[in-house]
Amino acid sequence: MKVEILRIVGFPLKAIYKIYCVIFFCVSMVFFYPFFKLLLGNKKNYPTAFKLMRVYAWCFHFFLFLPIRIISAPKKLPEGPFLICPNHSSFFDIPTIYRIFKKYFTFVGKKEIEKWPLFRIFYTSGMNILVDRDSNSGSIQSMRRMFSEVDMKHSLVIFPEGTITKNAPHLGPFRSGAFLIAIQKQIPIIPVTFLTNYKRLERKGFLKGYAGPGFCDVIIHPPVSTKGMTRKDLPELEKIIRSIIEKPFKESIKS
Repeated sequence: MKVEILRIVGFPLKAIYKIYCVIFFCVSMVFFYPFFKLLLGNKKNYPTAFKLMRVYAWCFHFFLFLPIRIISAPKKLPEGPFLICPNHSSFFDIPTIYRIFKKYFTFVGKKEIEKWPLFRIFYTSGMNILVDRDSNSGSIQSMRRMFSEVDMKHSLVIFPEGTITKNAPHLGPFRSGAFLIAIQKQIPIIPVTFLTNYKRLERKGFLKGYAGPGFCDVIIHPPVSTKGMTRKDLPELEKIIRSIIEKPFKESIKS
């Protein structure tokens, strides 16, 4: 009976929070958009736009009541470029990445993002990279862009699942492209586990799934070296990264 009452009460509360999130996103983006539009018109301004994005991410978490809690992290990250690989369980994952990594990085996202209103400017401007999985030539061009970013000492952020999984916290299938880049450029991979982002806003129906304020718990795992690896090591590397990311979820189930 108690569970049923909580469920009935929870439905409208979830809806209210989701509506609040949508309203805040639209209003805040309309406010910040002219500044991003101005900065993203020139490549020289990308570092400044990145800093502004971190400011926006802070506002995002503050006004949506989403304090970030780092459960564990390496004392020191590699100096050079590296590949950041988080699980993708919520729309809150992207601003969370901007909060926890201070040094400039380039996001790699799916081509569908260019259809998103307002937010697409971060990709269509050229600051970040879009990947067209249905086009071989488009994929090759995106790969070249990624290589170029690494050569400029810029780290990359790639969600190996490619999209937000509908069955969070269970991980979706991994795409090997991210790990291939790390191997070819011989850069370390930093796995990241978003433990509770799916509870903050889960990708399900309007009245279904988790939604609500609370801690965004994050684990930044130690770097995984790719030195000496070749394409033959790709399947094993993918298994290693997947195991690292999902291990905290398995441990929480056992406890």
